[in-house]
Amino acid sequence: MQRLRVLLLCVALLYGALAALAIGARAQTEGGEVVVETEAPPPSSPEVSAPISPPAPAPKPTPTAQTEEKPHIAVLLPLESTAFGKLADAVKRGIEAAASTAEAGKSLPIVVYPTNDVAKNIVETYDRALRSGAQFVIGPLTKNAVQAIAASQAVTAPTLGLSVPDSETPLPGGMYAFGVQIEAEARQIARVAQSQGKRRAVVITGDNALARRTSQAFMDEWTRSGRLIVDQHAYTTDQGKLKRIRESLGSNNVDAIFLALDGQRARQVRPYLGKTIATYATSQINSAEGTVLGQHDLNGVVFLEMPWMVLQDHPAVMSYPRLTGVFGTFEQERFYAIGIDAWRLAQGLLEESYGSLSPIDGVTGLLTPGLSRVFVREPLPMQFVQGVPRVVDGVSLR
Repeated sequence: MQRLRVLLLCVALLYGALAALAIGARAQTEGGEVVVETEAPPPSSPEVSAPISPPAPAPKPTPTAQTEEKPHIAVLLPLESTAFGKLADAVKRGIEAAASTAEAGKSLPIVVYPTNDVAKNIVETYDRALRSGAQFVIGPLTKNAVQAIAASQAVTAPTLGLSVPDSETPLPGGMYAFGVQIEAEARQIARVAQSQGKRRAVVITGDNALARRTSQAFMDEWTRSGRLIVDQHAYTTDQGKLKRIRESLGSNNVDAIFLALDGQRARQVRPYLGKTIATYATSQINSAEGTVLGQHDLNGVVFLEMPWMVLQDHPAVMSYPRLTGVFGTFEQERFYAIGIDAWRLAQGLLEESYGSLSPIDGVTGLLTPGLSRVFVREPLPMQFVQGVPRVVDGVSLR
């Protein structure tokens, strides 16, 4: 009995020891799993053979176009304008075409700043261009926009406006103007007629504000030299009125007719006026709508036009690419040419002072620094011969 109790006690002690060993072994295993997950692997592990790099710093925000200050030529054009968007696009293409011919690295890059036609937007965009590093500004395009910049006191970099402001809006220092003014052409064609000895003129005026300004510019220049405006007639297609105009030409010894008309209207009235009296006009008479057959009605008419439109073998014209099939009107073609010459003038003004610039034989005409920092443009005197424009020699625009 005593042996049985001793045996049972030994069994109990042995069981307890085995249980304790089992519990200890489970705890050791569970603890090992935690260690493996939280401690670093041994150095032989390829994942930690090099020190762990600290987290990369967060990337800095990319500067926007408004905050960058990179030297460039800013092109400020009303590309967002319903009224002027197509013409602005033609100017932009002309500037880009001219810039593409420059030697790499020899000129500043171009950055285009689109605007609408609201003065506040234009001035704010102009200021943003300057703050972004513009070293020169080409634009804005319209007369009102040029006058807004001129009056803004914001001009701190050389700026070439692409319209000539009214005389009562002086250009601030560092601002220049270049553009195609039909009124300027009217004054120039008056001098052409004077250089051919004409003294007594009749003016036929279209029915819009531009035509009225054009005819007034011609008459002012004509009378300034002591010549006579015999009569002025409003544009009409009434055959009876046109016949009376024709009859009055002979009775008043008229030797010059000025047509302040576009091509379509000029072709309608010219047959009634006859071709014996010298007739003059601006570039408006040369329009894309005129077919070769239609231009025959304008034979003998002397007008002014930029080389880009009439002389494809002109040295300056041949230097720049033509965008065949891109533009639907002659007006867009002319604004493309304006863009080419604007870029050329910008390069000149970046290299020399305004007063020391030599005349530039441009695709829009001969460009010469004039008074009040306004470039004078001299287009070519042309005449329709057999429906085709031909250069007129021996006349003066000055």
